[in-house]
Amino acid sequence: MKKKLFIGIIILLLAFSAYIWVLYPQVERLFNEKVEYIPTRIYSDLIRIHPPQPRKLILEYLKNLGYSYQTQNDQILFTLHPIQYPTYLIPETHATLEGANKPITLQFDGNTPGSALVSIILNEKEISELFLEPELIATLSSGTKQIRSYTNFQEIPAYIWKAIIAIEDQNFLEHKGFDVKGILRAFWVNLKTLSFAQGGSTITQQLVKNLLTIKTKSIFRKINELFLAILLEIRYDKEKILERYLNEVYLGQVGHLEIHGVTEGAQHFFGKKLNELSLAEIALMAGIIRGPFYYSPYRHINRSLERMKLVLQKMVERGHLAQREATEAMKLEIRLAPQKTVVNKAPYFTDYVKAELIRHLKDKMTEEEIALSGFRIYTTLDARLSIIAEKTVLEGVTQLEKQNRVHENEKLEGALASVDPTTGFIKVLVGGKHYAQSNFNRILNMKRQVGSTFKPFVYLAALTKGKNQSGTPFGPAYPLEDTPWKLTFDRGKQTWSPQNYEKEYEGWTSFRNALAHSLNVATARLGVEVGIQTIIETAKKLGIQSELPNVPSLSLGVAALSPVELLQAYAVIAHHGVQDELTVIRAITYENGKQFARFIYHPKEVYPRPQIDLLLDLLQSVFTDGTAKVAQKLGFDRPAAGKTGTTSHYRDSWFAGFTPDLVTVVWVGFDQEETNMNRKTTVKLTGAGSALPIWVRFMSEALESEPPLAFPQSPYLSEISIDKLSGNLSTSGCPETQIILEKYISGTDFGSPSCAQDYPAPEKEKILE
Repeated sequence: MKKKLFIGIIILLLAFSAYIWVLYPQVERLFNEKVEYIPTRIYSDLIRIHPPQPRKLILEYLKNLGYSYQTQNDQILFTLHPIQYPTYLIPETHATLEGANKPITLQFDGNTPGSALVSIILNEKEISELFLEPELIATLSSGTKQIRSYTNFQEIPAYIWKAIIAIEDQNFLEHKGFDVKGILRAFWVNLKTLSFAQGGSTITQQLVKNLLTIKTKSIFRKINELFLAILLEIRYDKEKILERYLNEVYLGQVGHLEIHGVTEGAQHFFGKKLNELSLAEIALMAGIIRGPFYYSPYRHINRSLERMKLVLQKMVERGHLAQREATEAMKLEIRLAPQKTVVNKAPYFTDYVKAELIRHLKDKMTEEEIALSGFRIYTTLDARLSIIAEKTVLEGVTQLEKQNRVHENEKLEGALASVDPTTGFIKVLVGGKHYAQSNFNRILNMKRQVGSTFKPFVYLAALTKGKNQSGTPFGPAYPLEDTPWKLTFDRGKQTWSPQNYEKEYEGWTSFRNALAHSLNVATARLGVEVGIQTIIETAKKLGIQSELPNVPSLSLGVAALSPVELLQAYAVIAHHGVQDELTVIRAITYENGKQFARFIYHPKEVYPRPQIDLLLDLLQSVFTDGTAKVAQKLGFDRPAAGKTGTTSHYRDSWFAGFTPDLVTVVWVGFDQEETNMNRKTTVKLTGAGSALPIWVRFMSEALESEPPLAFPQSPYLSEISIDKLSGNLSTSGCPETQIILEKYISGTDFGSPSCAQDYPAPEKEKILE
């Protein structure tokens, strides 16, 4: 038995040695030549053609996609391109699936740019809509992994390679291609996390990995790298290996622009030659290597500076620097070169896609490997809506700056996110007013207090709870007191006296009116009556993932959320309690079309529809009679629902709203709260005055080719006569002026009808135990 085992081991070792012997010449060849890589490309969603889209828009689509077409008076003629993308992106049995290389005739009601599409003829058969192929919107790689400026080892300042060795491979000069301590440390971390979180790779192994085309993380790949690194160390001296690495190392990417090698890095990040770099700049660049996206000084400057300090300290520990030199370097000001402008049709959306790729593939591929894998990423982006959104945010924020005389250094900013609530496909993401001036992505990296856009969750929690302590059902006619009020809580240690935005009070009002007009005191009282924990649970069911503070002021929106979180919650409301996981990626294929990954959405009901439908009806009152009523004056006349939001010191303004087919969240505010607080005249950013106009302009243009859709009548709601003083069913003899005809969930148990003589006794103060 032992003999057979021994023979088996010998055979395996011989086979592996033969494999390494065959593989090594490839590595050596790549070591001495430049290697071509296929870039990873990002595409929009399919482009949908349908009546009554304008002629000008369709011509723009055809030009962008490289179609040859003919115009004949009121017609456009062309041949549909072959389908070179996953066919499952097209709806099943759709006519487009059989339309490749067949003639298309588009009939318009005239031959002017604004003429509307009347009909689509595919191969002599009329169809209701046509899908064109996705549009290329970004490239994550330059296409060739080319070292633009090869620098000899003697021309590279010693501090550069010493800094990189100190942070990446402290024992590089001593080991023979592998570091036992590094491998054991990585093994322990991976064992604890049950992943390939660390690789324990030496500089030589990193170089082998970059030269090979094997991109997935696996133990087998690590073994390959280990043995090939040893062979490289035998064949080449340390100086040659280090020279090749310093010219090859990946330092990041902006759009389609890759940064490879320290020479390019110095020019890109600092606009300098290698011999012009300060010690601090050298350390910052060395620190980027471990995670070019994560430590990017353009995206995460504070994180990058902390990493720089770590590099300097490692250099001290290795004896490359005196502590005094490191301390002085840490004090030096870092001045980054202006970031190069890149061609990218949806830069904020692309950033989000890239972050999602890294999140989903982090255990299989590195950031660099994703960019160099030749993937085709088919996204959910609507290219037309993206252009509209970027334009709307820029123009809207610029107009607000002019109106409020905001200085350019104060940086008023904006963000917009939009999703199809029926699929969860994110159509638009805009994380700032101008990517070329600042690529800080507020969609990815910002969480802010959401103000009154949180209030619908309070009212939904009440509807779900059903009744108050006296047995009166919560609903649109439920009476709420809107008068000055003091709450004592936390065992008497804290007090809170919320105020309305206008410092005016309506006295007793209805549940519907309090939400429509965003009355703070009435909502705060309701929040305490319902219970803050109940509100938290409600928000979580709708998709809010951030930690929510269990404090009374949560009802007024003190929670800090991201735009996408708010988008998720409102999408559930718009889809009648059904949650579709929000996504920006529909499919990933290799360059040859073979599938790598596919997104399949699984909608699930996360909230009972009756309560959601009643909330949706309430939110329509925000447009018809509430804080968003001004939308009608701005030209928006479609059925819509939503909520305005304004935070303390007017730092943030929000509007989250939707039609039956599109949910959009808009934020406008200052990146730094002190900006507004320190001005002589505070800029009063409000949801209705700042965010809503941008929302209206975007939605109006986004939906201009779509017929207005009304919200469907809910089968779960009925109109009932309610006594407005008590919130219960009214008696037949109740005065007409005291009766409200309101929608309630069918079958709501009101008990006996009533006709109260007055509202309940006022409550000026409440004490919570």
